[in-house]
Amino acid sequence: MNFKNKKIDIFSEPMSFFRKLVTTSLENQKVETSQDVEFYLVSLLVRYMQIEYLLNSQKDPLAIQYHKALLLPHKMRVQLLKDLGDVALYISGFFSDSLSRKIIDVDYYMNMGGIAYQNLSHEFPQNSLKELYKDLATKFSAYVDILAEISDQAFAHSQRDLLRLYEKWLKTKSERLEKLLKEEGLFPVESYGDNKNVN
Repeated sequence: MNFKNKKIDIFSEPMSFFRKLVTTSLENQKVETSQDVEFYLVSLLVRYMQIEYLLNSQKDPLAIQYHKALLLPHKMRVQLLKDLGDVALYISGFFSDSLSRKIIDVDYYMNMGGIAYQNLSHEFPQNSLKELYKDLATKFSAYVDILAEISDQAFAHSQRDLLRLYEKWLKTKSERLEKLLKEEGLFPVESYGDNKNVN
C-alpha cells in the first residue's frame, strides 16, 4: 500500500484511514478479533497521530507507572493501567526498531503492556470491557504485529527516522520539519513546558 496515495484520507478521515489498515492487517495475519478490539486499535492509532500523547504518557518508566497504579483508587488505577497498556502496545508495534540498541528492549514493553491489560481486565465485572482488555492481554503480541505491519505500510520513513525527525522539531520548532512530520501523519504539538521564555 502506498501511503502517499492515502495522504488525503489520513488528514480528512483518520478513523477511516486507520480502520482500513487495521482490517487489512488483521486479514493478512489471520487474526480473529471482536469489533470492540478493532475499534480500540483504530482509536489508538488516531490518538497517537499527535505524538504529544506518547510523550505525556512516558513521564516514568513503565514498571514505576505499574507500581503507582496498584496503589491508586479504582478510577485512577484504571486510567493509569490503560495508559500504560496503550503506550506499551504502540511503542512495541510502531517503534520496536528504536529499542533494539537499548537496555530496555521491546520484550520489556510487550511484557508490561500485557500485564497492564490483564490487570485492567480484573477491574471490571463480567462485561464487554473485561473481555476487551482480556483479549488485548492474551493476544498482545499478535496486535503488536498488526501495528508493525501498519507502520511498515503507512509510513515512508523508518521508525528511527521519524523519532529523530520529531526530536529535531522539539529543539528547533522548524516549520519545514513540522511539515515533514505532518506528511507522515504525525501532528507535533508544543507542550506548555516548551514555553519557558514567555513572560
